[in-house]
Amino acid sequence: ENIVDEIVRECARRGGAVTEPLVGFIVRAVVLDPRNEFEYDQLLSSQDVQKLKELCVEKLTEKCSPSLDTIKMQLYFD
Repeated sequence: ENIVDEIVRECARRGGAVTEPLVGFIVRAVVLDPRNEFEYDQLLSSQDVQKLKELCVEKLTEKCSPSLDTIKMQLYFD
């Protein structure tokens, strides 16, 4: 939850308005994506947490991202 709050604040600082459910969804997606090399069944190190935050903020503040727009629509209708 703390990570989600920090990501929401960083996105707001960069001019992006995001909701906690959206951030939570993106955090889970980033952790489960094997390309990011997170061990989702283990505790994250402080370096892992920093990497996770950076990846999520980058994803959430992308301009013209059809995949992000699709996720937002899915969450809206859930």
